[in-house]
Amino acid sequence: MTRLLPGIHAPADVRALPEAELPRLCEELREEIISVCGRVGGHLGASLGAVELIVALHRVFHSPQDAILFDVGHQAYAHKLLTGRRERMGTLRQAGGVAPFLDPRESPHDALLAGHACTAVSAALGMLEGRRVLGQKGHVVAVVGDGALTGGLTFEGLNNAGGSTLPLVVVLNDNQMSISANVGAIPALLRTREARDFFEGLGFTYVGPVAGHELGPMMAALREARASSRPVVVHAMTQKGRGFPPAEEDTQTRGHAMGPYEWRDGKLVRSRKGQRTFSEAFSAALDEAMARDPRVVVVTPAMLEGSALVGLKLRYPSRVYDVGIAEQHAVTFCAGLAAAGARPVCAIYSTFLQRAFDQVIHDVCLPRLPVVFAVDRAGLVGADGATHQGAYDLSSLRAVPGLALMAPVVGEDLPPMLATALQSSGPSLIRFPRGTLPPLTPELHPGVAPLQGARWLLKAESPRLALVTLGPLGLNALAAARAETGWSVLDARYVSPLDAPALLEAAACGHVLVVEEGTTHGGLGSAVLELYAANGRSPRVRLLGMPDTFVPHGDARVQRAELGLDVEGLRRAGRELLGAGR
Repeated sequence: MTRLLPGIHAPADVRALPEAELPRLCEELREEIISVCGRVGGHLGASLGAVELIVALHRVFHSPQDAILFDVGHQAYAHKLLTGRRERMGTLRQAGGVAPFLDPRESPHDALLAGHACTAVSAALGMLEGRRVLGQKGHVVAVVGDGALTGGLTFEGLNNAGGSTLPLVVVLNDNQMSISANVGAIPALLRTREARDFFEGLGFTYVGPVAGHELGPMMAALREARASSRPVVVHAMTQKGRGFPPAEEDTQTRGHAMGPYEWRDGKLVRSRKGQRTFSEAFSAALDEAMARDPRVVVVTPAMLEGSALVGLKLRYPSRVYDVGIAEQHAVTFCAGLAAAGARPVCAIYSTFLQRAFDQVIHDVCLPRLPVVFAVDRAGLVGADGATHQGAYDLSSLRAVPGLALMAPVVGEDLPPMLATALQSSGPSLIRFPRGTLPPLTPELHPGVAPLQGARWLLKAESPRLALVTLGPLGLNALAAARAETGWSVLDARYVSPLDAPALLEAAACGHVLVVEEGTTHGGLGSAVLELYAANGRSPRVRLLGMPDTFVPHGDARVQRAELGLDVEGLRRAGRELLGAGR
């Protein structure tokens, strides 16, 4: 039998198929998604659960004339396959390849860039209103998961949309999951008869609940929504990971992010290197701290798995809080915990901390509450790309008074850093990267709490150049310096407060190369330059870090080399800096 999917190049081809062929198209889409994720990895579970929903959407609506906005984009692989990207899907999340989420630069069928949750309703309402103002025709559809209903931005959009007369279509893809099972009252409400009252009370016409894996009912519901002259919610019940037994049997995340893997003889074969990560090392340090001090609690916005907190949640079920996709709430919840006398640790990705900037300043730092921010995925993140790079935490928060900013070089640095933060009477932030732990080297002495200031990893007898580093890049700097003569390495350890005496000693070398995995605009390098200017020092300084552009998806190791952050890049930059001073 001839396969259908190779003949689908645009949504119009989906609409041209006989309706009886659509179930076979869905089977082929699932096979392709499983195959692609097996080769290159990806967000498998949500995409498998949305296959029929997406086929029905493209059958009923006419993209791109009708705009379809996906919240985040975890569920959108079938959409990519149906909109002209099938032949390139093997490059998914690879450098120069298909984007991990949605990007209008990649396809006109991606109505708006997406990578963070809870944005679709607000953006779709704005797009619909913009079309009205400009006299443009076409429907606008926001596809949101029920996980997005744990986040406040979604409710701000629903509030605004429900009070309007605009025919916004919200498709609720309800699989009872974010990465793991959803938390809170709203997900539970969605599985009751009160779901209709809830949405109708907000001003929406409610259609559902609809069996999201049955094409007939799904298309009928979407046609009803398309014909509506007022805001409407189509409530589709789906199963994350549907059609792939290992995902269906994964009770924790339903195959949220899987691969590469091999599906052989009905069994899943995955390679596991077993190397420990920074996330796991921090979790272990946190475990020890919680055992010592019953005041220590942990808060995470729907990142139990990513932040390696599942084991802690099992051991301390009443002291580890998953508050859902609600970063603003997570930070202010921590503020309340601290005000009551607890010692909260907010485990959050760098990219998601951006969403709670005001809460960090107003609710935590202004009253000087002892909240510890454990900022994971700081720096380059690789395949998740521009929406998830941890580039801006240092530059955005360095100026906040009283907030201590620290970074470990190796995993052994984390216990004393955490202990130092927990002993502090004010707020602290510890940033660490995505990735496996480097080995401890003789030059690294983690020290004991409370940690103070920078540490010299290597001091040359007759120093000509000082590499001032932050985080694991200190190891690359150490390797580069060992291969040269007269190069010293200073691990800044803190970005705030700076160790002024140590940095001024570095300036005496005459040449300073500042190395960090974050934007150079406002980060450690900027802080060093400000210090030198304030003290009348004028060594030759060069800053290395992430560029003044949004770094796309790719292999983080390759990207470090391209940015000159690997050993050879640092040697080259140091030599150039010394050569410029002659």
